[in-house]
Amino acid sequence: HDYPFTLFAKEHLPPCYLISPSPDPKDEVKLSAMMMTETSSDSWLDKTRSFVLAACRKPSFTGHVGLMEVVLKYQLQESPVTFPPIKLEESGRLEADTVKISGLEYGCQLIVEYGVRLNLLPPTTEPQALQQLCLEVARALCAQQHSNPEKLKFDWFACVVYLLFGGQSARIRHFLTTFSTTLTSGYLWNTRLLNSTNIKHEIASSGLTVVHYNACHCVERVLQKTLPKVACAFRISGMSPSHLVKRWMTSCFLNILPWNEIANYVLIVVSEGPVFQVLYCVALLKHLETRLLHHSTQHTLLYDTLEEPVQGFVLSNYLDYMLSLDREHGTMLRKDLADINISCVGDR
Repeated sequence: HDYPFTLFAKEHLPPCYLISPSPDPKDEVKLSAMMMTETSSDSWLDKTRSFVLAACRKPSFTGHVGLMEVVLKYQLQESPVTFPPIKLEESGRLEADTVKISGLEYGCQLIVEYGVRLNLLPPTTEPQALQQLCLEVARALCAQQHSNPEKLKFDWFACVVYLLFGGQSARIRHFLTTFSTTLTSGYLWNTRLLNSTNIKHEIASSGLTVVHYNACHCVERVLQKTLPKVACAFRISGMSPSHLVKRWMTSCFLNILPWNEIANYVLIVVSEGPVFQVLYCVALLKHLETRLLHHSTQHTLLYDTLEEPVQGFVLSNYLDYMLSLDREHGTMLRKDLADINISCVGDR
């Protein structure tokens, strides 16, 4: 597309807008030292989670994949598999005839351009590799569905993982395959359990994702108790908070939050589970409280929340708030969020 705004469409971004995808070396050293000094693997998961929470308290921190891989490894050592893993088969070529994905080419092009401009991907990266990944993931997910639609939804989570891993094919596929066995994948990865044979029939037959069916409902329950003014603002405007939250979760906050906050969001949800996905959205609504109340009186809440990105949100500023919500509502939320699968598939 040719845009009239040449400066923003074609020129390089100023250095202050660019971020480095590499983790802080000090964090890597601390994590390695912690793992080397542990003598019992029983406490590794708790230690790693504590390390993640401590890292997220730093305003300048950007979540990185090394921590995610470590947390996921220990989770699977200590917990049974919730869902059977997907089977990614790398064919090495595009095969769009077996599965159709809405907006595949355009979506992948946007993601690659976004990654290159933010220095997350090499400048020579082409969208074909991401297209191939999306097709492989779609075929693997279809194999665990009751029936396959004519066109599948674009997988924004797979694209975010692609950016997090800097396009490293082998690590991306290993992470997605491993992560697909966890309960968290059903919520963080929006297309993972759509019409899936692994969840209760009433959920699968509804045509809704578990995000819409369950997580959004949990957000509204917590919102009613903790932020009644915000809940009232949505009600006055004739808009459900679930509609907004579903949009956020489905897109994995792309075009809603800056990249470092997206990376932190993925990391903390992978580490702490789907409860923190719910609490993250509540914290975001608390951050927007003044803005939401203002727009509800101006009758512009629908336009503002769906079209405008979130400004000024930093996870470190709201982490204590999220932890306090977890202490108050965590038990109830964990029970509700876990009640989606037919049964655990057993130990690894």
